[in-house]
Amino acid sequence: MVSRWALFRSLRSLHRLREQDPVEEELRGWNWDRPPLRPRAYLGLGVSEVAYRYCETRRDVHLRRMGVSGERTQPLVDGSLVHAVLEAAASDVRRELALGASGWEAYERLSAGAAERLSKLGVDAGRQPWLVDLYKRLALAWCADEWAPAFTEYRVDGWPLGLSRNLKVDALAEGGVVIEAKYGRPQHFHKLALAGYALALEAHLEVPFEYGILLYVSNGSGRASVSWEPVYVSTALRREFVEERDAVIDLLLSGREPPKAASCPESCPFRGVCG
Repeated sequence: MVSRWALFRSLRSLHRLREQDPVEEELRGWNWDRPPLRPRAYLGLGVSEVAYRYCETRRDVHLRRMGVSGERTQPLVDGSLVHAVLEAAASDVRRELALGASGWEAYERLSAGAAERLSKLGVDAGRQPWLVDLYKRLALAWCADEWAPAFTEYRVDGWPLGLSRNLKVDALAEGGVVIEAKYGRPQHFHKLALAGYALALEAHLEVPFEYGILLYVSNGSGRASVSWEPVYVSTALRREFVEERDAVIDLLLSGREPPKAASCPESCPFRGVCG
C-alpha cells in the first residue's frame, strides 16, 4: 500500500548514503550561475528531453524541436492518465480532509464517486478498471493516514539551468522529497529525471532536495500494480544529468539531424516518422 509510512520508511536506507557521499556544493541547484551548472545556451529544455533515452540517438528530441507532430501511442496515453489519476487522488483527499472529513468518511465518498470523477479525466471505467483501482488504492492509503502529498503538479522555473520555465514536478512531500510517477518498467534514466527536478527546485527555492521516490504503476490484468524505489539524488546523478543536458544543447545548436535508432520502443511517438 502506498501509505505515508511505507513511502517515508523506504527512505531510511538512503541516510547512510547521504552521510558517506554528500552532494558536492558545485552541483547544488542554487549555484546555477557558475560552471558546471551554467548552461552553454538557454533552450528551455524539458527534463524529459534531457533525461529520457528511449531513443538512443536523441532523434526524438530533434524531431520534436523541428515541430514534427508525433503519434499519441497507447503507452503515452496510459502514462498521461496515470499522472492525472495521481493528481486527482491527492487533490481530492486533501480537499476532503480540509473540509473536516475523517479519513474513513473521505474514502467512502471518494470511492463511491471514483468512476464519475475519473470519467472527467477521460477514463472509461468499463474499459480501464485498473485506473479506477489505482485511484481507490491511493485514496485508501492516504485517507487511512489522513495525509496526501503536499503538492502535485508543482510548477517550477528551470530557466537558470537552461531548462523550461514551466517544469511540472509530479508531487512533493514534506522534507523535500520529490515524487515522480512512471508507467511501465523501471529505467536508470528515470533517476536522472529526479536529479533534474531536484536541481531546478534548488535553483528556484534555494533549499536542498536530496531524496526522491520513483512511483511505478502498471496494468496488471485489470488491477493497478504499484511499486516504488527510493533514490538518493547524489553528486553522480546530478553530474550525469548536467552532462546529458550539455549533450542535448550541443546537438540542437549543431543543427544536425541524428540518425535513426537501431530499434524503437513501442511507446515512441515518432515510429511512423522514422519508418
